Parts: sequence; structure tokens; C-alpha cells
Amino acid sequence: MKRWGSIAYLNVNKTVDYSFRGLVVKLEEVKKFICNEFIYGHHWCSLNASAIVFSMMLLLGMAIRWEFLFIVYFGTQCIYNYNHYRELDVDAATPSPRVAHLHKYGTMYPSLIKLYGVLFFLLLFLYGNIASILFGSFLLSLGLIYTSNVKSMSKHIIGFKSLYTSISWGLLILFTMIYFSSPLTMAMFLFFLFVFLRMMIITTFYDIKDLQSDQEAGLLTLPMVFKHKSGWLNILHVLNVLSFTPVIVGVIFDILPLYSLFLLLILLYGFVYIQKAKGDTADINFLSYVIADGEYNIWPILLLLGAFIPFG
Repeated sequence: MKRWGSIAYLNVNKTVDYSFRGLVVKLEEVKKFICNEFIYGHHWCSLNASAIVFSMMLLLGMAIRWEFLFIVYFGTQCIYNYNHYRELDVDAATPSPRVAHLHKYGTMYPSLIKLYGVLFFLLLFLYGNIASILFGSFLLSLGLIYTSNVKSMSKHIIGFKSLYTSISWGLLILFTMIYFSSPLTMAMFLFFLFVFLRMMIITTFYDIKDLQSDQEAGLLTLPMVFKHKSGWLNILHVLNVLSFTPVIVGVIFDILPLYSLFLLLILLYGFVYIQKAKGDTADINFLSYVIADGEYNIWPILLLLGAFIPFG
């Protein structure tokens, strides 16, 4: 009797053990999906857009309008997911974690993109003014037509892909001013230049991972034109330094607050990921999607830190 009882006890233990292991495996899969969704589902990238706007609110002493941060977030989500949905078949030529993750959406992907668009317009109509609704619609259209109508121009104009993207992101600054019904100022213009130059660095850096697909599409990205990797990465180092000129000029002429100089810490951040990319074993996907893409989320943290430190 004891023997049969022991066998039954062992079988129950094994069943519990297998169930526990299965639960652990499931939790690991869920955790992996959430992490991949956060990065490859463009949430990290969209938070960057909100972080840029938040940084501008801090620099120009604007009221913090949380609903506008969500408007910018949902608009960016709609644009990037739409463009990557349109390019899924092309991107599949270069196997990557992003393509593998986005394929998991299946037939739900178009509905998800529409949801982001609906949330963008719903909040904009509820809280925006006529001018911001019109400009927001224009900005969203600017992003949505990129893949279908604009990207082909990169076959004829060197660096057009980076230029178009950088200007579009820079226009977030103008969108903010219109939403707040604020007058256009020199501070706004200087911050626009700063955003534009930083985005030129990141979009050009991003093109490293797309070399194969861009080559097959015949796009004249900067990495495609400057074949020597170390050479054009050195150009990015130079641009990394020059990009802070608008901030320094703004502080010297008392256009931007003194704590704006805390943004100079990003100089070191940019230097590290650009230099890291020179290595033959560098994980370009990680450097692009996580490190380079995460730069903007650091801006408001640095500005808040600077704002609370007394100067003189």
C-alpha cells in the first residue's frame, strides 16, 4: 500500500513540476513578447516624439499638457506602424527581430494602425484648436505618404530619406507652438534646428541595419554612398558635436535657459553608440532600436535635473 501511495505521490509531483515548468516557459514567452512589442512595436520610438515635445515645454516654460503628449504618441505610432506594415514584404528580405515580431500581428495589424489613427484624431478634436487640427492632419499625412509616395525619391537624391524624416520630426516643434497658440520665437527655431540635427544623426545611423534592403531598393542613403563604414561614422561624430551649436548659441544670447547646457551630456551618449558601431561584432539592431532610439527619452530627464540645480 505504501509503495502504491509513493508512486501516486511521485506522479502528482511530476505533474505539478511539469505544470510549473510550463507556466515558467509561458511567462518567459509573454515577457519576451512584451519586450519585443515595446521596441519593435515602435512604442519606444513614439515615446521619443513625446519626449521631444515634453523637452520643449520645459525649455520654453510652457504648461505641461499631458493630452498633447498622448496625441503625439498615437500619431507617431500610426505613422511608423503603417510604414512598416507597407514594407513588411520588402524588409523580410533582411531577416530581423522586428520583421519576425510584426508578422505575429497577422490580420490584426491594419486594425491596430487604424486604432492609433482614431485615438490621435479623437484627442486632437477634443483638445486642439482649428489650426492644430489642420497642421496635425498635415503632419500625419506627411508621415503616411512616405513609403508609398516619397521614399522613391531617395533613389535620386543622396540622403533624402534622412532629410525628409529629420524635417518631419523637427516639425513637431511647430506643431507644439500651434497647439499652444504660442507665437513663433527664436527659441523655437533654435530648438527646431537642434532636433533636426540630432535626428539626422540617428536616421543616418539607422541606415546601417538597412544596408541590404536599401541596396536592393536602390536607395541612396549615406551609408550606401560612403562605402567605408568608419569614414561616414566619423562624419557622424563631427555632426554629433556640431548639433549642439543651436543650444550653445541660445544660451550665449540668453534665448534658452542656462540649464539647456545639460543637453550637452548627450554628446557623450552619441559618441559611445557611434563608436560602438565601428566594431565588427557590434549588435546594430540593439544599438539602433534601443540605444540610439532611446536618446530623446533622456532629454527631459536632463532638463529636469538642470532646472532643479541652482546656478549662481
